[in-house]
Amino acid sequence: MPEFRLLHLNDCLTNPMKGGRGEQVRLINSECGAEKIDLHLNRLAPGEPGGHYHSHSIADNVYIVKSGTGRLIVDGNEHMLRENDIVYIPAGSKHSLQNASDMEVFEIFEIYAPAGKKFDFVVDGEDIGSG
Repeated sequence: MPEFRLLHLNDCLTNPMKGGRGEQVRLINSECGAEKIDLHLNRLAPGEPGGHYHSHSIADNVYIVKSGTGRLIVDGNEHMLRENDIVYIPAGSKHSLQNASDMEVFEIFEIYAPAGKKFDFVVDGEDIGSG
């Protein structure tokens, strides 16, 4: 059963991201019973290698840039992201994200919907889990 959550970002635990990309703050997800939405904050380290070029079969993605600059590729087109940009990536669109700076952290809030058991992470046609 989902439970009400009231969080303060500075009090939330961080987890390291795979491949030395930075850290993630998991906020709203299946751990609190949310199966339809996932919200987390990614803090991508300066000079990090970037994420896999991937898609999600049925989940839409939203990014809200908190700080820094990022390089987003969606369906082969590059976009530079900066503070206060809001991005919508429809399900099925191939995309990858990378910190564009060698000096500062790139912070984005990321939202997936639907999430939970319906969420997938597809690289070159192969589902490799929840990313």
